[in-house]
Amino acid sequence: MNKWTGFKQAVRGTKILPLMVSMIREVTADNTPPAMSVEVTTDKAVYSPGEEVTVLVHLRDFAPNDRGYSYFNFIVQYDSQVFDNIEYTQQSVYIDGSYTAGNEVNNIFQYNFQNPVDGSIYLGMNTTIRGIDIQVEASSKQNYIPAVDQTLVTFKLRVKEHTLASSSTIRLANEFTRIRTSEAGSSFYLYSPDVTEISPAPVEIAHSPSVSVFSLDTSTDHLL
Repeated sequence: MNKWTGFKQAVRGTKILPLMVSMIREVTADNTPPAMSVEVTTDKAVYSPGEEVTVLVHLRDFAPNDRGYSYFNFIVQYDSQVFDNIEYTQQSVYIDGSYTAGNEVNNIFQYNFQNPVDGSIYLGMNTTIRGIDIQVEASSKQNYIPAVDQTLVTFKLRVKEHTLASSSTIRLANEFTRIRTSEAGSSFYLYSPDVTEISPAPVEIAHSPSVSVFSLDTSTDHLL
């Protein structure tokens, strides 16, 4: 007991412990600003059941003097109880014409933009959530995706016919994000902490228009 008390007094009388705490804080605290922001938007705020939805993925807020990136991989998640895309895909892969690469990455000689792929991502116990896997890569070390504000991709969903009035969010599943820097020979991957998700507005599903049909008695026969 006396030895342990003496040790505590010795530590208290030195700067070893504060220095250790300071070093731990310096190692664990990441003050590096995010490389970019990603925002998912739709062409409208309110849809009716059965209506087509255009989804856009935007990149913005790049760090100053950022040269660009050789690879992007983002997953956009949606609720399959509300939205469907079966008419736009074949074997879960978007067919040409059902998605559009953005202006910065639509040159097939400079970039390999893979058709987006739809698949379950199983967040927690909610197995109705599905994700659109979006990947684009520079075709050579001499090319890079420029770090400028841009729409990376546009793709289609459709509100299911019998969806009840509700709201649902189409958003980035940022925990799956991967991007790669473009420096030849020293490239490295960045993950979700280096990308900020701009929170999207919920998509509102309106009531289905309904027509009530009443049978009216228009008989003019009366007892005289």
